[in-house]
Amino acid sequence: MKLTRIFDILTVQVEKNPIKKCLSMKKNGEWEATSTHEFLNKANQISSAFLELGVKPQDKIALITSANRTEWSIVDIGILQFGGITVPLYPTISSADYEYILNHSESTYCIVSDKEIFHKVSSIKNKLPNAYFLP
Repeated sequence: MKLTRIFDILTVQVEKNPIKKCLSMKKNGEWEATSTHEFLNKANQISSAFLELGVKPQDKIALITSANRTEWSIVDIGILQFGGITVPLYPTISSADYEYILNHSESTYCIVSDKEIFHKVSSIKNKLPNAYFLP
């Protein structure tokens, strides 16, 4: 397989040299590892979910996380696989900054890592005409 896209690296890794501990993060004080196979499967699920929602290539998906998380990498690859564009945002900016960036980036969805960020983004949802909010 010829590598032409960044997410192709993961597919080749799974096929030629799978890794049991591709990514690791601490959860409840314990290290939790994700294998390349799990990484690829979860990224594929993310891609499929977005496609089922009607998201199209070149659509922008904002991604906000308050800490280094395995899920950030999985969601990023999932977005890239269907041709979406990841819009990474800092978790510490204000609601006004989120409003400006989400509107100007034309993000249709915003994935957040925790309640604090969710509340910040939810507080401006009426000011985001291009965004879809899922319950």
